[in-house]
Parts: sequence; C-alpha cells; structure tokens
Amino acid sequence: MTARLSLAMIVKDEEESLDRVLGQAAAFCDELVVADTGSTDRSREIAVAAGARVVDVPWTDDFAAARNASFAPCTGDWILWLDADDSVPEEVQQRFRQAKDDLLTDELDAVWTPYRYHFSPETGQCTLVVPRERMVRRAAGLQWTGRVHEVLTVPLDRSVARDDLYVEHRPHPAKNERKTGRNLRILQSAVASGDRSPRTLYYFANELWDNGRPEEALVAYEDFLASPGDGWERYAALVSMSRCASGLGRWEQAREYGLRAIALDPSRAEAFLAVGDLYFAREDWVGGAPFFAAATVARMPSIGFISDADYSWRPSDQLSICLANSGRHEQAVQEAMRSLRDGNPERERVRSNIKWCIDQLG
Repeated sequence: MTARLSLAMIVKDEEESLDRVLGQAAAFCDELVVADTGSTDRSREIAVAAGARVVDVPWTDDFAAARNASFAPCTGDWILWLDADDSVPEEVQQRFRQAKDDLLTDELDAVWTPYRYHFSPETGQCTLVVPRERMVRRAAGLQWTGRVHEVLTVPLDRSVARDDLYVEHRPHPAKNERKTGRNLRILQSAVASGDRSPRTLYYFANELWDNGRPEEALVAYEDFLASPGDGWERYAALVSMSRCASGLGRWEQAREYGLRAIALDPSRAEAFLAVGDLYFAREDWVGGAPFFAAATVARMPSIGFISDADYSWRPSDQLSICLANSGRHEQAVQEAMRSLRDGNPERERVRSNIKWCIDQLG
C-alpha cells in the first residue's frame, strides 16, 4: 500500500525561493503544510497558489516549537520536512515517489538522508554533508527539541539511511544576509536564561566561532566539554577548538586540542587534518605528513558534519605536498594522482606539482 506523505515547512519572508521548493515537493508529496511565523512579504500568497495549507504559528525564538507546530496539522502517514531554501533535484523527486511504495512502512519510524548543506562557489562541488532525519512516521509521535539546530530523537533500531534521497540547501543570498547573527542571539538568550544543556552550549560555541569571536568560542566549548554526555559533538568541539586556537596564533594549544580529538575518535579524518594543517602552515613537511597519511585511510562516518573533501581528495593532496617538499618525490606523485582520481578540483596545480616531482626524479 502506498503511504501518504505530507510536507511540513516553517516559513517567514521566503518569497525568493518558496515557489521553487513547493513546486518540487508537490511532485512527490500528497499534502503541503506551511507554518507561517509572521511573513510580511508574498510568502503566504505563494504558498496558497502552490496548493499548500497555510497555518499561522507565533514566533517565539524556538525552532523546535515551530517545527512541532508545522507537524501538527499534517494528515499523511509520513511527514517530510524541508526549509524554504532547500531544493530536491528532479531525479531525487522520482526516488521519493518510489519510496512511498517500498520504504515508508509501519516497520520504520524514520528515514535518514544526506543534507547537502554547502557548495563551493568556484567548483559547484558539495563541501559539507549532514545526515538528517528527513522523513518520520506520523503515528510515532516524534517531537522536535532545540531552540536552534533542532533535532528529532529517533530510535535507531526503527530507522534506516538512504543516501540516494538527498536534499540540497540552496539559500538565496538575501536570506543569508537576514539570518546573520540570528542564531547567536537566540542561543545567547537561552544560555543567559539558564539553559545549560549540552546541545545548547555546543551550538552556542559554534555560533560564536562562526561570528568571528574565537576567544569567547573557546570558553563556550570548554563549558560544553564540562557537561555530561558523549557523542560526535565532543569530537567536533575539540576539532573546532583546535581551529579557534590556531586562528588566535596559539600553536601548542591548537595541537593539544587536535590530539585530544584524535584520542577520542581516531577513526575520523577531521582531527588528523586539523593537526596536519598546523604543521603545514609552518612548512614542517615531515611533521605534517603522518597526520595527513592517517587521514587518507579514514572512512567516511555516518554522523556529524561531514566534508566530502576530507574523505576523498584533500588528505592525499596535502600529503603529496608534504612528501614532495621532503624529497620523497615518487610517493608524492602517487598521492597527487590519487587526489586527482578522488576529485581534486585544483587539477592544474596538482598536474604542475606532479611534473615538478617527475623533473626532480630525472
């Protein structure tokens, strides 16, 4: 039996991209629900014209509350959420249609899919992927939590991952300007009012760093690490702390944070790359090479923030440069070739490096 799929969105002043995403979602969703949190532009008009049911939701600086309010009117067997600046390519729309027949059953409560969140403006390559709980079974009653960067707590034994059902984040430049500082303001208020939950502290630190306040970010990350709990966020916090300290010119501190991250999870590439970059910036090619070499054998994880480049061409590219400058030219050529095979977009530079290494070999 084909499952009915509802779309749930929260919207405020999204006229630049709303028509696009609703048109794409209509190709595979049986119901469109738009929760409007106070638009003053044409968003409501656009949503109604696209066939969506629009409900008014008061904005309380709480994205989880708004998400839950967008789920409440849905009547489908399953609910899929999107943001107004998301995009679902045509070939993926067809896969979502098929999923209603062969995937969305009562045996599952959620489906995880890749959120292709950032793209290089130079090459168009996806540079950041975040696995997200994209579709949930309505009868499971799952609730959103988190005032910013909200999540659904999903039973892992009742969920499945589908890498082919990806969604792309394609924000309009005008929206990027509007939301600058918004998340930081919300999280700063939450912390000031006594919210010391690990998730709030972690994303508060991230927002401080993203807003160019690394000194304060380090303090907030330390507060997060002092809170109880495990998870990939602790690893990611240490990697971010290494980057923060490096930006502040604190090389030894940056290295210490990176090594702590490696000790916490040696299976991931990010910390190896962060420490390798510290040596690379000092042109300490011998010191950096082992860290980049370790990153080349890391396998892409299924959780957390994931950069495709970190698990494909970047480690071998950096390793190749270290090897070339250490006089290990034959190995440098091998790593450079590997980097090209894995999709390095800077192909002319790499080819030039290969030619230089071959010339050194005579």
